[in-house]
Amino acid sequence: MPVIRHTDPDTFLAAVAPMAGRGEASASFFSGWAHMMKITPPPPDERVYLATCIGEGVLGAAIQRDAGPVIVGASDAAAATAFADDLARDWPQLQGVVGAEAGCAAFVRRWHGLTGRMHSLRVRLRQHMLTAVEDVPAAPGAPRVATDADVAWLAAGQAAFIAELGITDSPERVRAMMPRRVALGHFWIWDDPTPVAYAGFSDAAPDFARVAPVYTLPDRRGKGYATALVAALSRQLLARGKRQLFLTTDAANPPSNAIYARIGYRAQNEDWHSDFVALPA
Repeated sequence: MPVIRHTDPDTFLAAVAPMAGRGEASASFFSGWAHMMKITPPPPDERVYLATCIGEGVLGAAIQRDAGPVIVGASDAAAATAFADDLARDWPQLQGVVGAEAGCAAFVRRWHGLTGRMHSLRVRLRQHMLTAVEDVPAAPGAPRVATDADVAWLAAGQAAFIAELGITDSPERVRAMMPRRVALGHFWIWDDPTPVAYAGFSDAAPDFARVAPVYTLPDRRGKGYATALVAALSRQLLARGKRQLFLTTDAANPPSNAIYARIGYRAQNEDWHSDFVALPA
């Protein structure tokens, strides 16, 4: 199957529109990233991969930025295999793949055949969607929009967050992107009375937003800060005209999934995140 690489976000958006029929939560990654690239173009030296594989009954889309995994979402197995062929030619050091089980399984099989690298399951992800916010218990303190004065605190918190979860990101990239996202108003903080939690969001697409990351300082957990903050942020985003909100959780983390369910987020689908590793010596 032919793979088309896109350099124009609008062309990519038009091509991936049919993916919404396979689940809006999953498809929101593709349209959200493309819209964000229009608002804040990536640096010239950052790797960006936007690709589609469509035709003969096959539908697929893929995105990958910098050193992160490739996201194939609900792509057909044939499309996922084609993306593996395309990426292996110039990016054999790919970190991993994220998407529905069938597409991921096809990708890792082909990747092993092409590169010799094995894979290990990092996490099973659950995608959620919200259209209305439920009432949640009050928490001490109050939310506010982050300001420039919070950038250093947020960058330090995000570095701790990615280290805690083992996310493939770097403190350097976090420090570079944080001022831009704060300037756009894309981070909220919960104060009690000093900052104890934060939530970010990507407000790119006209009718939806993705909420991430969400983090509470380790010694301030269990007080309902994150629940109250995400609920407040979600209400504000809906009030701005967003039709849907999306977020991702670890499917094996019942407390986290329960928190978001109380707010009104409903599970839509599950994805697999597999890492590629070298063959044992």
